Amino acid sequence: MEKRLEVWDRPGVCGLDNSGNFCYFNAVLQCVCSTVPLVEYLLHPDTRKELARAKCQVAQVFVRLLEQMWLGRSSSCAPVEARSLLCSILPQFNNDSQQDAQELLLLLFNALHDDLKKVGRRKTHSSKHLIQDQDRKCATGLGESTIVSKLFEGSFSYVTVCMRCDHKTHNTQTFTVLSLPIPTHISKCSIQDCLSPFFEQTLLTGAERMLCSACELRKETALVTFLDKPPEILVLHLKRFGCKGKNQVKLRTNVTFTTELDLSLFLSSSAQKTSCTFYRLYAVVNHIGHLNMGHYTALCHNTLTRTWHCFDDSAVRELHDNHVQSPDAYVLLYSCKPFRKPKIPGL
Repeated sequence: MEKRLEVWDRPGVCGLDNSGNFCYFNAVLQCVCSTVPLVEYLLHPDTRKELARAKCQVAQVFVRLLEQMWLGRSSSCAPVEARSLLCSILPQFNNDSQQDAQELLLLLFNALHDDLKKVGRRKTHSSKHLIQDQDRKCATGLGESTIVSKLFEGSFSYVTVCMRCDHKTHNTQTFTVLSLPIPTHISKCSIQDCLSPFFEQTLLTGAERMLCSACELRKETALVTFLDKPPEILVLHLKRFGCKGKNQVKLRTNVTFTTELDLSLFLSSSAQKTSCTFYRLYAVVNHIGHLNMGHYTALCHNTLTRTWHCFDDSAVRELHDNHVQSPDAYVLLYSCKPFRKPKIPGL
């Protein structure tokens, strides 16, 4: 069912040493390492040249770590340089306290995206005209487009309807991580049970009533949310840490999930015609233990071996598909496109 790997010849399967209380950091890095399109882009020779020319410090640190994890021959490595960079650009993580893996993942996305924008700006400046490539010129929630926004960014469509005059307004909002509330009144639910309340129609009453621009009155308003532009890679965050009265607690509801996820019920009518609706799971971040005394691990699917592995800092073991499901799941990463064998020089 589970076996410890004896001969280490599996690219992309590499444990990460933990010299402090950085299990949350290691778990997030394993998910990044398992995101094949991102790894391919960062390790491509042309990209590496551009990163050096544009002096992309954050991206180059990731490149060196990913190179160790994909092309190294050791069962584990020490992400010392990446950890040092983390503490310098995100000082709130410069301590030995337990931190939130979801918060770190989102901040790393932003830091990497901001760094990679230098490449696009450099090309724009050197060519003396705006880049016409659609992937690079679009305005997104993260700003200028990069591989990070291309892979992880999606958008919602909010429709509000005045219950008096039926006047409709449309608004959009971009996202990179989708945070889902967990039902608290039951001990077990499905990931669909967490998604449904996020997208179900809500009636705004009382103080929440919105001022209608058509009838200029504050009346009850219906709010409907649709997924307008699903991201290529969907990151779902289960909101396990909340409040019970005045105390902060960890919600232990067992959220069941499968390796395939269908989003068709939550897409807008236009997105249903043009967007991918089925996603496949490729990484999970687990949080074990209590709110203040917990431990993070990562479960990641390797596209070369076609097997799952459990990463517990430097300890790595192969995992049977049936054991991916866990009541400790905290962050789930799905891809709408199956990962192929990565095109990495030297692999």
